[in-house]
Amino acid sequence: MSAPTPYTATAEEAYLDRLLAARLLLPTNLPGIYARGSAFTQLMEGLERAITRYGRTESTQILRCPPVLPRSIVEKCGYFQSFPNLLGCMCCFTGGTTEHEALLSAVDSGADLLPHLELSDVVLAPAACYYVYPYLTGTLPQAGKTTDIENWCYRHEPSLNPMRMRAFRMREFVHAGTPEQALGFRDSWIERAQAFLARLGLSATVAPADDPFFGAGERLMAAQTLKFELLIPIVSDTRPTAVMSSNYHKDHFGHLFDIRTPDGAAAHTTCIGFGMERIVLALLAQHGLQLSKWPTALREHLGLA
Repeated sequence: MSAPTPYTATAEEAYLDRLLAARLLLPTNLPGIYARGSAFTQLMEGLERAITRYGRTESTQILRCPPVLPRSIVEKCGYFQSFPNLLGCMCCFTGGTTEHEALLSAVDSGADLLPHLELSDVVLAPAACYYVYPYLTGTLPQAGKTTDIENWCYRHEPSLNPMRMRAFRMREFVHAGTPEQALGFRDSWIERAQAFLARLGLSATVAPADDPFFGAGERLMAAQTLKFELLIPIVSDTRPTAVMSSNYHKDHFGHLFDIRTPDGAAAHTTCIGFGMERIVLALLAQHGLQLSKWPTALREHLGLA
């Protein structure tokens, strides 16, 4: 009998080991869930400032929301139909003393706790932009409206790939307006996003995404050129990582949330999303894990001490 083939860590797992050893990320006992160390946090804060300077204007609406979202919103948007495997639902205990004793017995015995809990009216937010659309209901200004939102998000895909965290932060600029305004916003940001990343010393390529977008019964594929991703080969040239994406939803959310242009038509929406942790991971892979050795101009751009 031949000896078993020894396990060889993937490039992604090897990168995770380096990040943990440098205490840029701090481990938990769960794959894909990490605390952020001091240097990682400094980079996140610097990136936030750079995005604000680059993308926010005086007319931009600013929105910051909790990491939980009303379940009714994801149901309305069709997330259960499109990505039920990624959604993190929250369950709560609502019983009395007798039910509590049964729950404790299940905890002590290691039994399934789900029969003792009830589905909550909130879920973990799977995307930052979901919070924006209900606040846009009604008639938009003549020039449309742009919203700057940042949120903690969760997607249930446990992995030792640090580029696929289960809990992460998304920063997005969401624009609602006429079809011409939405498409103009999207197209301009595809070019601006590459320039933004280049200022960080990162070279990205643009490619149509191959995943379906949200919506009950809909699979809006890349062939329709509705979603583009900016890809960077963080640890592998053959497996580049999407660090930003640009999505054009047509009038999908305009109809769902009764968002109208001044002429009464359903608004079209689009968004540009920054994967905050992924951009930081790309920066660390490109420039090294010791921030003090980074180029002076880049450190100044990000406001690093």
